[in-house]
Amino acid sequence: MPVRRGVITLLLLALVACAPQTQQGLASPSPEKKGVSYYTKEVRPLTPEECGRCHYQIYQSLKNSGGKHQGVLCTQCHKEYHVYNPQKKNWSQIMPKCQTCHKLPHGPSVVQCSACHVNPHAPKNIPMSAIEGKCALCHPGPVAELKMFPSKHTEVGCTGCHENRHGYVPKCSDCHEPHVPGQKMADCLGCHPVHSPTRISYPVTTPNQVCGSCHKTEYNHLKERITKHSALTCAKCHPQHGKILACTQCHGKPHSEAMLKRFPKCLQCHIDPHYLPETVKK
Repeated sequence: MPVRRGVITLLLLALVACAPQTQQGLASPSPEKKGVSYYTKEVRPLTPEECGRCHYQIYQSLKNSGGKHQGVLCTQCHKEYHVYNPQKKNWSQIMPKCQTCHKLPHGPSVVQCSACHVNPHAPKNIPMSAIEGKCALCHPGPVAELKMFPSKHTEVGCTGCHENRHGYVPKCSDCHEPHVPGQKMADCLGCHPVHSPTRISYPVTTPNQVCGSCHKTEYNHLKERITKHSALTCAKCHPQHGKILACTQCHGKPHSEAMLKRFPKCLQCHIDPHYLPETVKK
């Protein structure tokens, strides 16, 4: 027994003597070789896919709604990253500035880009609530037109039609019944400018049934009493909405001077140009 104890003691002493120790008597890692660098390989900047592994929602925003930002690497905008310090409050210093690439495209008075472009990773997803009252900054023409030609469109304002998403264009039929079945939005816009709908203009080829949807009596008279006027489009005699051509512009002076002197106004005899007494045989 004394021999075995002595052998065990010697073995323990040998192990302790061979083990590397620190000043506190604890094991430490092997010392680094002098002159050796662990930073010898060239490291490429992170790719968008690599950034997206951690910043998944941002990657998806750029993928689905990034616009021209889809053609820009993350590291082109974010020169510094993972360096935010709450104590330093250095968020504004490390975040990229829109003006680095965009030279105030909306004029010198519009400098707070994020007030409208809330998400720079989906720059065109602009909530209408963010730009209520600011539409004239970017769209001065439509806003001025709405004011110059008041209508119900003026009353509802931009958000009344464009709802809650910038760039959304509604169909006229979302709010208005068509004049005739089958009318498309292009037909509506052929007569009614969107931002001044009461300023009606139309081509001379506009079908009479379109006019007849509002002017029912005149349209029905033309169909009931067939005359040469029935073969014309309404726009032929009314080139501007609400304008009435003089009969002499088409008919000249069909009667003698004596009769014209006695009846200077055509409608004294031809009471209604849409319901003339003389008919043309079918």
